[in-house]
Amino acid sequence: MKLGSGWWTRLVIILLVTLLSLWFLVPSYYSLFVLERKDRNKLEALEKVLPWWAPPARYRLSLGLDLQGGVYMIMRVDTKTALMKRTDRRSVQISTLLKEKKEKQLEAVVVESLPEQRQIRLTAKDAAMAALAEKELLEAFADFEVALREEASFTLQLKASEARRFETEALEQALLVVRQRIDKWGVAEVDLRKLGSDSIQVSLPGHDNPEQARDLIGKTAQLEFILVDEDYPNFFAELYNKEPPAPELGIELSSGTLVAKEGQAILDYVAGKVPEERVVLLECEMTQASPEVAANPEASKATSGCNRYLAYLLEKTVSMTGDSLASADVVQGERGQIVVSLSFDAQGTKEFAELTTQHAASAEKRGRRLAIVLDGNVYSAPVLQVPIKDGRAQISNNSDMRPQEQQFADAKMLALVLKTGAMPAPVSVGESRQVGASLGDELIKKGSLAAVVGLLLVVLFMAIYYKVTGLVADVALLLNGLLILAGLAVFGATLTLPGIAGFVLTLGMAVDANVLINERIREELDRGNVARVAVDKGYDRAFWTIFDAHITTLFAAIILFMTGTGPIRGFATTLIIGISASLFTAIVVTRLITTYLIHGRGAKTISI
Repeated sequence: MKLGSGWWTRLVIILLVTLLSLWFLVPSYYSLFVLERKDRNKLEALEKVLPWWAPPARYRLSLGLDLQGGVYMIMRVDTKTALMKRTDRRSVQISTLLKEKKEKQLEAVVVESLPEQRQIRLTAKDAAMAALAEKELLEAFADFEVALREEASFTLQLKASEARRFETEALEQALLVVRQRIDKWGVAEVDLRKLGSDSIQVSLPGHDNPEQARDLIGKTAQLEFILVDEDYPNFFAELYNKEPPAPELGIELSSGTLVAKEGQAILDYVAGKVPEERVVLLECEMTQASPEVAANPEASKATSGCNRYLAYLLEKTVSMTGDSLASADVVQGERGQIVVSLSFDAQGTKEFAELTTQHAASAEKRGRRLAIVLDGNVYSAPVLQVPIKDGRAQISNNSDMRPQEQQFADAKMLALVLKTGAMPAPVSVGESRQVGASLGDELIKKGSLAAVVGLLLVVLFMAIYYKVTGLVADVALLLNGLLILAGLAVFGATLTLPGIAGFVLTLGMAVDANVLINERIREELDRGNVARVAVDKGYDRAFWTIFDAHITTLFAAIILFMTGTGPIRGFATTLIIGISASLFTAIVVTRLITTYLIHGRGAKTISI
């Protein structure tokens, strides 16, 4: 009996699918069995050893944190501080808006920020002016509402709904920023998940440098522009003369600022003595590394540090933030130093131009100093000689004495952090550690051996119990496993313990589907049908039972994938791919082979 054209079409499809699956597993083979363990997570190293005909290195299976160890971090998102800063910024915007309403005499309204309560108190000359100011502000700032009214004053407060929305969005945005930074870092197999309402868990399988991860991922990148105080020009000198500090503190006569080897010593000395609405921040003056250390970038980074700290008295109100930052690039400054060049978007350019125009030098006054502050540390505080209207600024440390190679590496890291977006709220790394594989190499080998032995026992059982059709089921089972691994490789999946559990579960379902088909064929043979009729009816009658069982499990796997995180999604991904592969092998592959044995060879009976 001749086979129809449909049989040959299915054969070609199965062969193409098998060859394509093997092709997609080439990067996984080279990653897990050719590369050294320390290079498994480096895409560049994998690309170097892959043959020219292999698929891109991104199509590979990676081992999860529980299988190969790595870096584990917990990050806390401080939304409370972010909301306080938002209140402060809004008070500055309100003050600016009122000053622009000169025709309505609203510039006389006094604005006071109460960040702890997320409130802004406004005091006018009379009730009429207060009512007019309230109307103007509520129209311009819809996120605030009136919390208290008095005769000539009123208090605005951030709406509770806005605060809740900000807290939710801050965590989501922080999660997105962390993902962007890791992606640009070149780490593919990362596990990110939210913990509660203010924390993020980060797992980096295969990485062994928690400090490097902390530097990149945990950096808040809160960029702020703050004016240097000019109302208390001799604050540090007068304090130094009035209350002589410990010997480790000194005074720099040329600038009149405090200096110390340890920054905390300065902060402890000025604690409780800083004028109201002012804050003391520090600048780190970098030390020069020795020639031997400078030759080794890693050692240079580990040993270089602050030669001394310089104190700045700044206004407490932030004049502008880096929210409008458009780009950040590493360039060489006019004096040969390494700097990070910043550019703002249209709104940021306008705000920066207004800020620098207002405080730049002129014939009547000298220019103010504007401190560029990143994560609470002063990077530089240049004098505003002229207005800057092109929306460009530079971050540099003029006192950095380290080798240019090290300056460039740190500037590149800073530009990367700024370019991928500042955190919406201050972020602290609550926990950061290097973890080992929970299984260990020896246990992984034993687990692999157990899986192979278990698979061989299933194959042997099927061959003995169902004879020829059992061998056909074994072929389908092996192909099913191949398709699952290839599917995971296509998606660049990370193999974890739950993922392996999903792999084993789908293989079990594949065996179950073949058992169901074989039992249906036996029933038809017992009824006296010839082999050809028994095989056709057996597959036809088993089809819907197999299809229903797989589809219901598929729906459950999709729900797990959509609602779960981390290992749960890994389990769901494996299950979804496995169910699809099981349907293909049980219904298409085994029927093709069995059809050949019965129809193609003209067999009258089948051993089952």
